[in-house]
Amino acid sequence: MRNSTTSLLPRSTALYSGVDLDASLTSMLAPFSTKRFTSFKSPSQDPSDFCMYLRKKLANSRLIEINQLQFERIIEFKFQTKKELFSLIIEMFSKGNILLLKENKILSAVEYQKYSTRTIKPKEEYIYPKKDFNFLELTQTNLQKLLAKTTKESIVKSLAIDLGLGGIYSEEICLSSKINKIKKPSELTNKEIKDLFEAIKSIKNQKLEPIIIYENNIIKDILPFKLELYKTKKQEVFNTFSVALEKFFSQSIPLEQLKYQKQIAKAKDIIEKQIHHLEELNQQENLNKEKAELLYKNYKLVKEILEELKAISKKHSWKEIQEKLKGHKIIKEVIPKEKSIVLELN
Repeated sequence: MRNSTTSLLPRSTALYSGVDLDASLTSMLAPFSTKRFTSFKSPSQDPSDFCMYLRKKLANSRLIEINQLQFERIIEFKFQTKKELFSLIIEMFSKGNILLLKENKILSAVEYQKYSTRTIKPKEEYIYPKKDFNFLELTQTNLQKLLAKTTKESIVKSLAIDLGLGGIYSEEICLSSKINKIKKPSELTNKEIKDLFEAIKSIKNQKLEPIIIYENNIIKDILPFKLELYKTKKQEVFNTFSVALEKFFSQSIPLEQLKYQKQIAKAKDIIEKQIHHLEELNQQENLNKEKAELLYKNYKLVKEILEELKAISKKHSWKEIQEKLKGHKIIKEVIPKEKSIVLELN
């Protein structure tokens, strides 16, 4: 199984495999979102420096092993040359990254980064972020310990972040166990923890049935199996998860456009709020103009009332003035606390 590397596109790369399959397949590695086999080949661009480095190091190598590091969003590809063994690491979280290792030492990476617990740069030992509990090996006792020590304010956030399940599957587990997703982890009863664990086991044992979820005839999500969360949505079933992913990525909407859809939606929301605020300001402006015109029209009357009130307030309290002016034709309200009045002008 001989491999050669191709150009590294911004935020994505591909390893084209010469494996003897019924069809010519392309192994696409999108490090910050997905990994899939597809018959669709995206247009190539000029190879980056990192890609050229991969070509040099992995030339005439054999892909001998593919691993997922525990339940982390990290894929390891092991390549064997005649003399050396390399690991190509794909990190699919945060901004993501691709690294080439030898004997667990970093040779090169797409992005060099420094964190509080690890550093990504040449000659550094590769350390990947590990969670306290592995979802695939989780026991009910482990779950109790996790919920007891978590700092997350809700059960759905604890499952999503502490176990690395993400929002969708965490909500599905809460839904299946009939537990309010915003309930505090510390408030769960033993029965609720047991129900939660059973729902987690059910998720792990789900039969693979890849589907695409549609909303208003637009792809909303791609899942390896059906979820109760989406039972009212339109669904399309596929034979393999890779085929489902290929349909999504080969849609007419370019990948670069998809990348910015959230930013576009956020900008539209801001614009709509600004338009609404502008309409409110226009209404307020018109109201203030009407008030100003009434004051100008009744300037003499308003002046006399204010002067009279000023004189009276020197001898009487505003509470007394409020009592005396009840039923007044023009002064409709006296507000002692603010020492103000409300006039009805025509």
